Amino acid sequence: MENTPLYRELQAKLDNAYTLRVNDLAMSIQLAEQARDIAERENWQGLYARALNQLGLFLMIKGEYARAISLSNAALNYFEAMNDTRGIANAKYNIASVYYKSDNFHEGLRYLLECLDLYRTLNDYHNEARVLKSMGTIYEYFGDVPNAIGAYERSITASRFAKDLNLESNAYNPLSGIYLNQGKVELAMSLIEKSIELKRKTNDVRGLAFALYGRGKILSKQGFFEEALSDYLAALEIHQTVGERLGEAMTTHKLGLLYKEKKEYSEAKKYLQMALEVSKAYNISIICIKAYHNLYHIAKLEGRQEEALLYLEEYISSKEAVMNFHTYHVIKSYESLAKIESLELEAKIQREKALIIENKNIELDSFFYRVSHDLKGPISSLMGLNNLVKKDVSDPTAQQYFDMYQAQIVRINTIVMELINLTRMGHGKENKQLIQFEVLINECLQSYSYLPHFTEIQVEVEVSEGLHYYAEWAIVNTILQNLIENAIKYCDPGKEEMIVRVVVKEQKGFLEIIVEDNGHGIPTEHQEKIFEMFFRASEQSNGTGLGLYILKRAVERLGGLVRLMSTPAKGSIFTVTLPFTNINQSQEAAN
Repeated sequence: MENTPLYRELQAKLDNAYTLRVNDLAMSIQLAEQARDIAERENWQGLYARALNQLGLFLMIKGEYARAISLSNAALNYFEAMNDTRGIANAKYNIASVYYKSDNFHEGLRYLLECLDLYRTLNDYHNEARVLKSMGTIYEYFGDVPNAIGAYERSITASRFAKDLNLESNAYNPLSGIYLNQGKVELAMSLIEKSIELKRKTNDVRGLAFALYGRGKILSKQGFFEEALSDYLAALEIHQTVGERLGEAMTTHKLGLLYKEKKEYSEAKKYLQMALEVSKAYNISIICIKAYHNLYHIAKLEGRQEEALLYLEEYISSKEAVMNFHTYHVIKSYESLAKIESLELEAKIQREKALIIENKNIELDSFFYRVSHDLKGPISSLMGLNNLVKKDVSDPTAQQYFDMYQAQIVRINTIVMELINLTRMGHGKENKQLIQFEVLINECLQSYSYLPHFTEIQVEVEVSEGLHYYAEWAIVNTILQNLIENAIKYCDPGKEEMIVRVVVKEQKGFLEIIVEDNGHGIPTEHQEKIFEMFFRASEQSNGTGLGLYILKRAVERLGGLVRLMSTPAKGSIFTVTLPFTNINQSQEAAN
């Protein structure tokens, strides 16, 4: 079960793994693998998916892109099956990161936009900041500086809402680089110094390497070569220690350029060759092209014309291949952006329509509530008057008419009471408590013991042990009452055994209430309409047509779904799926 000590231990292990990723990636991977293996053994699918996804994240950071995308896709399949919005967004972020870091910017941007939308629905500023920073990187690759700056600035704002200094400093690094390219050296240095300060404060070792690399670029631009060399070497040592391949490629390339500026060509070639090796191994094409270009210049300066021509050929062929690839994907990416902007506008219109409908529904509920209460008094008077008349009227024909009158008054009263029950769900205050399902089901069964054939029905009740489900008692009671009443009312007396089975259990992280009967069943043509207000399958039915509508509203009030499977003459199965609202259940941290 999800509230066992072992389950909580695995959650803590994954939380710790995520925290450690900034300074001990190897330990993060080890902890996530341990959690994955135990979760798989215990068949805890939600936790297993989370462990897979974290491994995908850590391997993406390490540059093992094939394994990272495989694990993240596997996690995504689990999250989609469980309808886990946060999990889906986290998995898509990993996949997006692999795509854009391996130069598939179109797919990377598409996935980033999808998970950004999901994170915003969750009010998850932490992950929103991560996505915006990645989008800024893609815009930089496109040469779209205004959009890049905008994405980085929005990332900083989201980071501050999340109160996450690491994420805030992550956006300072690339912003500093943009300002350096624009000649705003003082602003660039101010941002990078702030980033270094925050990285040291939070002990983000991996992030510190990128910040030192950023300061090295500024110092090199200012002509402070020894200070720049010190920052580059410190950054390279960290990147190699933690296995950050992109950072290693970037830094070795800059070291090559630095030594080239100092005319120390032997050292320059050594670092440029290192940059080439890492870039080829991990498909970092931009660094690859730059390294070939600089090796060509060095060979030319040293008078090695044949070698220079070889490097020039490699440079031109690599650049053409990448530029063709990039041009196509830049176009596709901006097509995606235009499409998503259109979809966002449409979604905004739909949200506004939904808000209008919701307000109208509230007004309608309020109207029902007032009218229903106003009708209770006159209906009670009519029922009392009928009782008096029956005592004084002895004529059989008159008695028959008054019985018909009484039946209609009872029917009106039932409708009014059900409307009151329906509107109460919209007006009542939430008062969650632990639901004792065995007790509640027995009470519901007793309340319908007056129905025809009740004593002949074989009732089976199965409630899983250890369920800790917190919700509004009245709403859960409404759900069970409607399901049980329906099963009993539409039993089939012509069958040798009449069976009603009630099951309450946990299923894949959700609560399931299943009520199964072998009664008359529901005709196929009516199954899509039974949850509509006032729908009755036949005129012979003595119901109000509100019971199943109220059931659906109650289920939706608890954030759940209700499904029907029914075969005429064989019976029906109603399945209600509800999210757990256990107040003791700790929520998983975001990846």
